[in-house]
Order: sequence, then structure tokens, then C-alpha cells
Amino acid sequence: MRTIHLVLQRTPTPFKDFWLSNPFVWKLSSQSPDRYDEADSYYNGHECIFAPSPPFNLQIVQAGSRLGWSWWSEDDSCETNWLDPEPSSESDDFETYIEELQRIQQRLEMDFYIGYNEPPNQQQYRRLCEDYIESY
Repeated sequence: MRTIHLVLQRTPTPFKDFWLSNPFVWKLSSQSPDRYDEADSYYNGHECIFAPSPPFNLQIVQAGSRLGWSWWSEDDSCETNWLDPEPSSESDDFETYIEELQRIQQRLEMDFYIGYNEPPNQQQYRRLCEDYIESY
């Protein structure tokens, strides 16, 4: 991730018209010992409930000029691991940074993986799924 960060610092707009992760697909290998299956769906008598998939994909996150990365699934994402420091409140980019950071944080407040900077292990994931299903 550091190498990609250095490339983006050197050439910040190679993917200007695209979400930064679009040209690449980064994910945890299917052969990784850290990988596990997603939880089964649950029928509560009225509807079928699907817990979010494990966050085994990586994405670049950008708020203003600040870059970071996070793990994500089709449903939710983990907290952002920032690569750059927060911009100075006097910088030209600070207002844009704050607006985009608030958008990221609002999305995360609804996320299944809030508080996780990396994918939970299988036991943690199963516990999150149980809590999620019990909330229905």
C-alpha cells in the first residue's frame, strides 16, 4: 500500500475521472489462511436476512488531498487506514477535506465493521453476524 501511495503522491491524477480503486482489483487471496466463508442467511419467519459479506477487498479512500485505504465488501467497509496526515486548517484543501471526511464517516456510522481497521477474524465475524441477525 505504501508503494501505491508513493505513486499517487508523485502522479496524483492518473485516474482523475475514475474512483481510484476502479483500475485495480485488490483482494485477500482465496488461498489465504485468513479467509473464511460468509455467514449463512437466516429466515426469521417473515423474511430472509443476509449478514454482510466479510471485507476481503481493498480500496483507496480519498478525502481532499488525504489518501488512505480500507478493507471492504459489497455491503460494508472497515475504518480507513490513513496514509497522509490531516491537512492543516489553513490549507486551501481543508474545507474539501472536511466535507469528504464527513461523507466517509457518515457512511461508516452505518457500517457493519465500525471499529475495525482490518477484517475481523472468523470468530469476531460470526459474533457480529449473530448480533446483526438478533437485531431483526
